[in-house]
Amino acid sequence: MDDPLAYVRAVHFAATIAAAGMVTFAVLVALPAFAAAGLLGGDIERLRGRWIGLVWAALAVAVVSGAIWLVLLAGDIYAAPLAEVWHDGGVWTVATATRFGQISLARLAAAVLLAASLPAVGRSAGGLAWRAAAVCLAIILLTGSAWTGHAGATPGVAGEFPLAADALHLLAAGLWLGGLPPLAMLLAAAVAQKEPRWATATASAVRRFSVLGMISVGTLLASGIVNSWYEVGTLNNLFTTSYGQLVLIKIALFAAMVALACVNRFYLTPRLASAGSIRRLCQTCVAETGLGFTAVAVVGFLGVMAPASHLHGHPASGIVPEGAAFVHIHSNAGMADVTIMPGRVGIARATIRLWNEDFQPLTAEKLTLSLMLRAPGTGSKLITRSPVRDQDGSWVVDRLELPQAGNWTVVVDATLADKRRLSLDAPIAIEPEP
Repeated sequence: MDDPLAYVRAVHFAATIAAAGMVTFAVLVALPAFAAAGLLGGDIERLRGRWIGLVWAALAVAVVSGAIWLVLLAGDIYAAPLAEVWHDGGVWTVATATRFGQISLARLAAAVLLAASLPAVGRSAGGLAWRAAAVCLAIILLTGSAWTGHAGATPGVAGEFPLAADALHLLAAGLWLGGLPPLAMLLAAAVAQKEPRWATATASAVRRFSVLGMISVGTLLASGIVNSWYEVGTLNNLFTTSYGQLVLIKIALFAAMVALACVNRFYLTPRLASAGSIRRLCQTCVAETGLGFTAVAVVGFLGVMAPASHLHGHPASGIVPEGAAFVHIHSNAGMADVTIMPGRVGIARATIRLWNEDFQPLTAEKLTLSLMLRAPGTGSKLITRSPVRDQDGSWVVDRLELPQAGNWTVVVDATLADKRRLSLDAPIAIEPEP
């Protein structure tokens, strides 16, 4: 995968999960455990100070990666070099006039307010309102990105259920995965302490996090099933498409994390009186963290790919005719459905439909359809046609002559009504004559 946006997305999700998870762990798990054990000393303050420093660092990475994401998206939308898009104000237009940009600005505000609230969150006494506000801001920062993904792009009631599932998925990931690093730090600090109150606080924190973790695992499982149903579509797509295969990798990583969590919950947690068990629990938490953030990297790549379910139609495209060659081309700037009927060698009819991120028709002033084939021994073939706009808004090429079977590359080049250029390409299979 050579798309830089995939890596930026992965870094951004990892940073927001880490920031939100550490805040919720500190407020909901660690601080109540410290208070119950009467731990208010310097060691606790130093540990909380390290947590706050890590949250600030994670927020800084989240803000920078979010800004890079916005700039890369603007470059995709305008199909122009980034320097040109920046100079001409395209980045600001994307930030203020698109849903992605508006949500990004709201999440930026949440990140800034969360950073400002951290000193109050770290105080030993008082600050209850600030802590509650910090948790709310962390949740907004974490779940807001659901409205910029595949689920958020599905219009109407059909999109509300997967959108809710996506938001819950992100929240559960933050509470569990984001809470593992501060838990490991707490366990490492507990190994170095001899005071009985540390053991009491550690046991209380582990029990609290265990309950939170079980709720998160259940939520991840349920929301993951919903997301897979909407984005993968069929069991066959899970194994035969690149998107589905990445989902399988994510499922395998999740299963490994659950296995380690079961060891922690049912074997190591009941033995926390032993320093050796605390050390082993710390090690398994680190291993869980590694598996979890690897899964986040997979999510970064999934976000720049068309969901497997889109390859066989989507809520806006209807049913693909039997015998047709069909491809759904998905990008940040827009989407296209290309149907060639019949999808075999001979004379065919090509229909192109353009969609925006909400699966609403995208208006174009001009459109060019190209088909390219590179076949060993027979040379390259290029077919370029200018489609005619039909009454229903689609673009049509009649009497399209396809001389050879094979995996062609279809290219859609459109000048949109707002003068933006949309360029999309994808492979499409043309069958031989019957």
